[in-house]
Amino acid sequence: MCTNRREAKRLLTALRLQQCGLQLTVDKGFDGWTIDDLAVAADVSRRTVFNYFDGKADVVLGPGIEVDPEHVDAFVAGGPSGRLFDDLILLAHEAIKDRTGDDQLITLMREAIVKDSRLLVLVHNRLEEAATGLVECVRQREGDDFPAQQARLLLKLLLTFFDHALDRTSADPGHTFTEHFDATIADARTALA
Repeated sequence: MCTNRREAKRLLTALRLQQCGLQLTVDKGFDGWTIDDLAVAADVSRRTVFNYFDGKADVVLGPGIEVDPEHVDAFVAGGPSGRLFDDLILLAHEAIKDRTGDDQLITLMREAIVKDSRLLVLVHNRLEEAATGLVECVRQREGDDFPAQQARLLLKLLLTFFDHALDRTSADPGHTFTEHFDATIADARTALA
């Protein structure tokens, strides 16, 4: 029980730090604040910030994208549905599952990214790393002769769906990001049918 309480407190502190970092980025730009500014804004010590995050980019963007290895293995093996794009969407759901609990945080992140070109570059670099890993998973699943350009196109479509869902979440906070993501996928399927 103590461990669960401790983990919950740790998660709340990390979220508070991320929210403060995002707000500082919206207000001052990514390069306009320091870790000391963040510590003051979040009412913690500088050391506490570094107990949670390696640097400013990690604070603002949160932890890297991670998917349970079992889900990745199932995807590479051709599952769970056997349809490549549907299975990519399911993998995307797994990647965002634990990140979408606070849609206000997602909206704030979107605002910070749009306002600051330096942050946009950091996001792009992070997404490129994730995309490279996913392209490799697609090629493992589909075989080495599966064109890398097609795999990258599928991932760019998926990123476009994320971006559109972010826009929808900002415009309609009455629904969760996941609901908007699913609605975006449904709209795309209808448009392409």
